[in-house]
Amino acid sequence: MESIEKLAVKLKGDMGRWEEEIFNWACSLAQEVAKALLEDIDEELMKERDKSFKVEGFKQHRITTVFGDVRIKRRLYRDSDGNYHFLLDEEMRLDKGCHMSRKVKELATFISSHFPFQRSEEILRAILPSGISHTTIHRLVGKVTEPYLEAEEKEIEEVYEDGVIPESEGKVVPYLFVEADGTNIALQREEATRAEVKAGVAYEGWEEVSKDRYRVTEKTVYTGIMNGGRFWEGFSLALAKKYDLSKVGRVIVGGDGASWVKEGVELLSGIYELDKFHLKRALNQTLDNELALEVYGACVRGEVDKVDKLLIEVQQKALGDEAKEISRLRGYLMENAFGLRDYRLE
Repeated sequence: MESIEKLAVKLKGDMGRWEEEIFNWACSLAQEVAKALLEDIDEELMKERDKSFKVEGFKQHRITTVFGDVRIKRRLYRDSDGNYHFLLDEEMRLDKGCHMSRKVKELATFISSHFPFQRSEEILRAILPSGISHTTIHRLVGKVTEPYLEAEEKEIEEVYEDGVIPESEGKVVPYLFVEADGTNIALQREEATRAEVKAGVAYEGWEEVSKDRYRVTEKTVYTGIMNGGRFWEGFSLALAKKYDLSKVGRVIVGGDGASWVKEGVELLSGIYELDKFHLKRALNQTLDNELALEVYGACVRGEVDKVDKLLIEVQQKALGDEAKEISRLRGYLMENAFGLRDYRLE
């Protein structure tokens, strides 16, 4: 690396880049320090090793750190059972075959939990001296999440097949609101081209943040790419760890009318309601504003006969596809939309 004197000369020639140049110089210094320290530690580990570990030679390794790539030379050992070890890697807690330091893995995992993999790559390239490709981030997230998914599968099997009761905070509330929905995404390098991501949120109620504006309280979120039955097993397990579901006053499950959403009603011993967003959207897509408001009010009040009468009247006046759409809406509302209440008023 260049001396600090040479760096000073370079900066005088272009002071507009002083911050970038000093940062790069500091990263180069950190890389050299890390290389020297790690190889010294490898030397100490060799002296302190179990004597049954035989040195097989040296192997080069590249580690991507928050201050750039560090290339080190460390010893490969073979134990008495014929298994191979890099004692330095084990001491540093590096995953086998992984070139990222633990700190970089934490950073990449955190960013990719908020942004798509391609965007995560762009962000990491902007903040790290050495970037990480989006495919590498994808593989990393898969490795990080795999143990959690395996642990959850084991818990679900214990609960639903062996009857094991999960440990719970035992929280009891008068109402627990549960909403679920799904969205289709495109898949790459998979047999199926698309999949549905299912997402659920549970909350205990609302708090007013300003006039006519509310936010939900005590949220619990669950999501995954899985069938409806598996989704509700996982989501109900997450809720059972927080609440004593047998003592919750009432569980209200809301959704868009999809059959897999309704599966959660029986599992949680709840009641089903079409959520207000999907109800309003269905009405506004088919009816004029005035009629949509009138039908919505009747749905909320549980006035089945009035809703049916209003829709029959408008259907009789409609023609062709419009009449079919109103008929479809009528069936949709009769199946899903009644009994809605504004629990914020209770």
